Amino acid sequence: MQPAVTRALIGIDIGGTKTLGVALSDTGEVLGKIWEPTRAGVDIASHAVEMYHALREQVTGSGVTISSLGIGIAGLVDVGGRLHRAPNLVDADGLEICQLVEPEVDVPVHVDNDVNCAALAEIESGAAVGAPNALLVTLGTGIGGALIVEGGVHRGAFGMAGEPGHMVIEPNGLLCACGMKGCWEAYGSATGLRNLAIRRAKDGDLEEISDAIQGDFEQIRSEDVTRTANQGDEQSLAVVDEFARWVALGLANCAALLDPELIIVGGGLTSDWHLFGQKVEDSFRELLVASGQRSLIPVKPAENGEEAGALGACLLGRTS
Repeated sequence: MQPAVTRALIGIDIGGTKTLGVALSDTGEVLGKIWEPTRAGVDIASHAVEMYHALREQVTGSGVTISSLGIGIAGLVDVGGRLHRAPNLVDADGLEICQLVEPEVDVPVHVDNDVNCAALAEIESGAAVGAPNALLVTLGTGIGGALIVEGGVHRGAFGMAGEPGHMVIEPNGLLCACGMKGCWEAYGSATGLRNLAIRRAKDGDLEEISDAIQGDFEQIRSEDVTRTANQGDEQSLAVVDEFARWVALGLANCAALLDPELIIVGGGLTSDWHLFGQKVEDSFRELLVASGQRSLIPVKPAENGEEAGALGACLLGRTS
């Protein structure tokens, strides 16, 4: 007979399009879960507080005590819990998340970048088990990254390491949400897939999608491309192939700098890994400097799915 659960950690993952909250027992069992869209312009701190209390209500009725709240946010977060820059969240730059949230809850609060949180989950029970020096890259609304060094997350001198989405891979290229041009994120994320699709549609391609939206190209979504690609549309598959090449280019740049033993790819787009994963792997090997003379660096999808960020946010209370 298993002992009764008495303590739990709450983790909240706030991304550009969705927010997921999870209550995790001290033995690793998911006790509660809440998913909500991240509304444009939402007050991030209030959003986190509301979700915390909703999750707390789900689990404390059974005698469970909450011991901490972890929050993962898509953006540049320092070691003190200040959100310096969040290109995919409206009016969130400069927020002192810990200071705003802690007075509204009854537990210690820990804040980190969302992909650092996802890395903690992959280290604990995912693709990074047995790979103490790895790179995690997430492909969602934007591109996030986390460096796994000697079995832990490397945060850099100021806590903000692991932002590969904003390395410039095409000078004077497509505009990124951060305000710069040519960022990897503008090509290799869901936003990037949309950008590539719009560009091709304006050139006369993607007829099926263009007909459905009556030529209003700004209505194109990344989901339209993956849906029609999954249906076998050759023009959509060509966009996905171009997208995969951009993803591989960024991964090759990261690998040349970091020399990881493994690259883990997570985020919402990995639900369509069957569409572009092999192209990414093939192009990565082609683009990586000295790929024929160095140890093979495998590229594989994350194992914790879209819950990774929230699960890892729970673990912030255990590792802080």
